[in-house]
Amino acid sequence: MGKTIVEKILSENIGESVSAGDEKTFYPDIITAYDFPGYIDKYEQQMKELGITKVPNPEKYVLFIDHFYPAGTPKQQQVHQITRRFAKEYGFKLYEGKGIGHQVIAELGYAHPGRLIVHFDGHISTVGALGCMGIGIRNGMIEAFATQKISLVVPGTVRIELKGKLNRGVTARDLFHSIVERIGPDGCRASVIEYGGEGIKNLDISERMTLCNLAMFLGGISAIMETDEITYDFLKKHHVSEFKEMRPDKDANYVKTVEIDMNDIEPGVVVPPSPANTVTISEVIGTPIQVGYIGSCASGRVKDFQQAVELLEHKHVIDGFRLYAVPTSNEIQSEITKMGIAAKLIDAGALLSFPSCDFCIGQMGALVEGEHAMTTGTLNIPGRMGSNKAKIFTGSPYSIAAAAITGKITDPRELF
Repeated sequence: MGKTIVEKILSENIGESVSAGDEKTFYPDIITAYDFPGYIDKYEQQMKELGITKVPNPEKYVLFIDHFYPAGTPKQQQVHQITRRFAKEYGFKLYEGKGIGHQVIAELGYAHPGRLIVHFDGHISTVGALGCMGIGIRNGMIEAFATQKISLVVPGTVRIELKGKLNRGVTARDLFHSIVERIGPDGCRASVIEYGGEGIKNLDISERMTLCNLAMFLGGISAIMETDEITYDFLKKHHVSEFKEMRPDKDANYVKTVEIDMNDIEPGVVVPPSPANTVTISEVIGTPIQVGYIGSCASGRVKDFQQAVELLEHKHVIDGFRLYAVPTSNEIQSEITKMGIAAKLIDAGALLSFPSCDFCIGQMGALVEGEHAMTTGTLNIPGRMGSNKAKIFTGSPYSIAAAAITGKITDPRELF
């Protein structure tokens, strides 16, 4: 029997053939985490309690400071100090203020095709866009930090076969929400999502990262893409010279296979209070919106801002509307500045901020009671971005730009 991409990665990791359902001990290539109370400080404490004062391969560890940045309170700064101390004591690499770690880890060249990367945050699945397996293992991270090993049951794989091309005004966010609507928020429960098919060549790396980043909202534990020239171009740009092709065997065994024709995708919106509530935009047209946010580890890349500017250029956000544009990384911020996109966003009335997780979690730009926001953030649950009596709608950059212009949910295709 042939193997899925994940079965191939995990088989190579331990040097023996494994299949879905096998429980084995694996050896992560990269162990990563970010500054967050209850996690990074806990790992430091537990390492000391275990009597571990040094690790044999410190180059495997990569830490990020990307929350509460720059710190707004002494308590937040204390979390940063713990993170800095932890990295220094054990010789771990630490990257501070470069952007959101799930993006920056790829830009720094750590996410090679075929690698296994672990984090306590499931959005590390973003690196799947590069043929790399990123998996969130909240309960097993101290084992990874202390021993550089993890116990894992090899997950089954759901294959999503893409064909066709997204139409103008339709994005990777709409594609993902359409998949949720079709197969349900638990349609890939406890499985890895493997994206493939001819349609992949019509998606750039940023769109692939969006699809992989959101895996948890299909019940998936991770997601991964077949690699191709688009993958390799990104890797070369980021100084990765050695990499391998990642594709499944033709006779690989899947939990199920889902075929998606991207030509048929319509703009979609996720309505509060749950990321499971996906509808087509026509069902919520006219809903008042006061706040827009384009950013997060899911959707703050060059393509996202290009899409927003298609509608915003030579226009202005409606009076009283707050539009936040937050690049996912410094590299992306630099690119949109050089391309003139940043100036167009500012001229349209957007607040262009530095790369940060803080808008997505309500630490900045917080919502107040009664407000409606439309965002590309990762979650729309009550209280995610401020008041638990505010409502969060999740949509594409096109849809957010359209709402910023009109003050209500609007089909962006009507504004082209």
